[in-house]
Amino acid sequence: MSTNFVYGSGNPQNIPKQSTSNQQLSPEVLQFAKGLGLDLSNLPQPGGTTVKPPKSGVYTRIETSRKIPDDLAIIDNINSVFQQLYKRDANQNELSIWLPALRSKYKSKDGASKTTIKYTYKNGELVNTDYFTADNQNPKTWLEDQIKTNLLASAEETVQVGIPEGPIGKNFVQVKNFAARNGIMMSDDAAGDLATKIVTGKLDEDTVFNSIRESAASAFPKFADKIKAGIDLKTLADPYIQSMSSILEIPYTSIDLFDPTIRSALSGYSKVTATPGMGGVSRGEYTLYDFEKDLRGDPRWQFTKNAKRTVADSTLRVLQDFGAQA
Repeated sequence: MSTNFVYGSGNPQNIPKQSTSNQQLSPEVLQFAKGLGLDLSNLPQPGGTTVKPPKSGVYTRIETSRKIPDDLAIIDNINSVFQQLYKRDANQNELSIWLPALRSKYKSKDGASKTTIKYTYKNGELVNTDYFTADNQNPKTWLEDQIKTNLLASAEETVQVGIPEGPIGKNFVQVKNFAARNGIMMSDDAAGDLATKIVTGKLDEDTVFNSIRESAASAFPKFADKIKAGIDLKTLADPYIQSMSSILEIPYTSIDLFDPTIRSALSGYSKVTATPGMGGVSRGEYTLYDFEKDLRGDPRWQFTKNAKRTVADSTLRVLQDFGAQA
């Protein structure tokens, strides 16, 4: 009598049976297989089951890990936030502050390392993986909020001692200059407050600048429509400044929108003119020509070379007239 053995099988009576447990492939495995051109969605599983069809729509899955990002990954997040706020990477001093602060966010309450991983799926496919802090916060959002909080806390102090540094200082100068170009005298406190709100996202630049234009339009109604349309008052006032510089022989750069003579010319709607034989007055537009006439009546005009030349020419004509009559 002979006994038949199958090579490599061992004792035929002791061949292990396959597990009949109801196991399923994870979505990550399905996605990896799909990337290789394999469809495992209907693959029979041990026990005769098949993989459930993928869930439709967008959904997320959260899990935690004891492995935390290394320092290079954390520094990348810090630099990303600094690029957004300051248009530069963090310097060594800033890294020495924010690196340990952000690293500590990957610690659970019991002191153990912890990273929260958020998987986002769309119609069964993994479309995004986010690595959050132990308390499930986006590290970039947390860092940005911390920096903005520090900016708010120090804004008042920095404005009091001069132009602030960083993005607040940049916006401070822009707001002050924009207000000046539109004839609005803005205090350092007001400019600093607006600059801080721009940096911290409470206001955007367009809202701030449009507010300044509204104030300028109210102060100079004659040019209101053009100011609201986006033309700076400084541009509209340029012909008046040029005339004043030429007629009164004053350097152009020394005349600004806060000069009383210029401001008076820009503020009025019209001039008042007597109406001959009508016993009343009429109103008309105050033109650049009217302004130039008034400049020649300004006490400063009599000391200019232009005035002396005009007087000399007038005197010469009078003498010539007398000579012609003699």
